Amino acid sequence: MNFATLIGLVGAAAVFIIGVTMTLPLSILVDAHAALLVIGGTAAVTLVCFPLELVLNLLKVFVRRVFGKNKIDYLGLIGEIVELSKEYRRGMTAFDSAAKKVKNPFLKEAAGLLFWAESEINSEEFRELLELRVSTVIKTYLEEAKVFKTLSKFPPALGLMGTSIGMITLLQSLGGADAKNQIGPAMAIALVATLYGLVFSNFIFIPIGENLTAQAHEDHIARKIVTEGMLLINAQKPSTYIDEKLKSFLLPKHRTHGAKKA
Repeated sequence: MNFATLIGLVGAAAVFIIGVTMTLPLSILVDAHAALLVIGGTAAVTLVCFPLELVLNLLKVFVRRVFGKNKIDYLGLIGEIVELSKEYRRGMTAFDSAAKKVKNPFLKEAAGLLFWAESEINSEEFRELLELRVSTVIKTYLEEAKVFKTLSKFPPALGLMGTSIGMITLLQSLGGADAKNQIGPAMAIALVATLYGLVFSNFIFIPIGENLTAQAHEDHIARKIVTEGMLLINAQKPSTYIDEKLKSFLLPKHRTHGAKKA
């Protein structure tokens, strides 16, 4: 469980609800027209801009991260690489057998490439191959993380649209007999749409986008560890040296078991 993210989500909701209830009744914030414009409008624009499958997959990644499902065990990953290095010294048959048991998908992929590259390409070409795959993935993940940052622009704009509609309606009614008494309540309702937009943008879309960006960077570190580890194995470096060098990707406080992972 990622308690920091979960506490942040609950805290954001609590701050908003407490902040509102200290000054306003919650009932005044329930407005069907504002919800239709902001929520419905954002959903419609999202479908225009991005494939629905992509957005749903990103939400799934975020939820899994909140519940700690996507947490990267860097020390465990390094341990797997060290074990592979030991098997590599025993021969390619032992290495291939060990590679099939590793848990990290990219490590398994890289080990399979090393098994093939051993007799087909030189070490520099092997490095270029791994680094290309790493750069492709991080670029894709960062671009996908921008989806929610892009979506965060829409709710405030749609909220302003709702406010504009409300103000137009208000101005049209100013000629009525009871117009003076209706100005305050009408303006309050008109501004609800803007509030909806700000809440969805700053409490939902922007935090999710930043969270996905952080996860992309964490995944990038793991892939760099795998790349360097495979190159060291290919160069037949000692297992102890491989272990210490790969731990150099982590801060000192994260290099021992039981420490908080990066």
